[in-house]
Amino acid sequence: MYKVILFFAVFTLFTLNNAQEKKENSEVKFKNLKAPVITKENLKIPKYSTLLTQAKSKKKSDKKIHIDGCSAELNKCFASESNKNNTERTSYEFLDNKMFLILKGLKDTQVYKRKAKNTGYTQEFSNYITSQINFYDNGNLHTIMHFGYGIKASGYPIGKWYAYSKDGVLIQEIDHDKHFKMNFYDILEIADKYGSPYIGINRAFNQAVSYWYILLLPHPEDRNAITRKILVDDKTGQIIYNIDEKDFHYIKDKEYDKLPLEESSKEWLRNSDKYQIPDNELYKLFRT
Repeated sequence: MYKVILFFAVFTLFTLNNAQEKKENSEVKFKNLKAPVITKENLKIPKYSTLLTQAKSKKKSDKKIHIDGCSAELNKCFASESNKNNTERTSYEFLDNKMFLILKGLKDTQVYKRKAKNTGYTQEFSNYITSQINFYDNGNLHTIMHFGYGIKASGYPIGKWYAYSKDGVLIQEIDHDKHFKMNFYDILEIADKYGSPYIGINRAFNQAVSYWYILLLPHPEDRNAITRKILVDDKTGQIIYNIDEKDFHYIKDKEYDKLPLEESSKEWLRNSDKYQIPDNELYKLFRT
């Protein structure tokens, strides 16, 4: 799956402490945190000089501007802004005094509390969205992308993505969310039932099906536990497979008949393969 290079830099923006009391999961209906609607037409692109002026201003504002300085060696300048409760943060990177990169971070106020307790490991999870907006060296918009986070994952594509040519023409649009019925918290609840200390979530789609991956990792010192991978059909919630690591190569090599699965699951996998588009082809215009 497409991996955003600056994920770790953005993820550290969200070291937040929510002191509000939370209801138990059984009493909470988790809503889907949607990616912000960002297009070429509504995207606001500030100048570095404007941000610098705003940072020095004494006027009260709902947002706080941070000036992180410039690098003469890289010919880049950096700035950011955040809201009062720090659930939204935007970082700007300027190259040759033109916008080069915008990273917008959004933290969900919803909190999922584990049912399967694992003392010493993460007990509460919230969804995060990172929007990455890249520009050409001439200052024109290149791509708009959004990624979902929340637990140990590299970031899966969400929302509407746009890719533009160097002269500003829209050349590709991908609407990820229209393919999915279930959300991050639905899948997290399924994963939590297995009691694994480490959980990874990803998702993908093609013309035939949409689906979620769950990766369950044991504690490194637990010699008896094994890594497991689960595939969930998004439309039905059906678990297509739940396999341990010794069988992973059968999935990679598409040797489904060697897996201990129902025939209906094997047929689901074969049908999906017929319509699968490799990531390097689907997202080739979004590569920087």
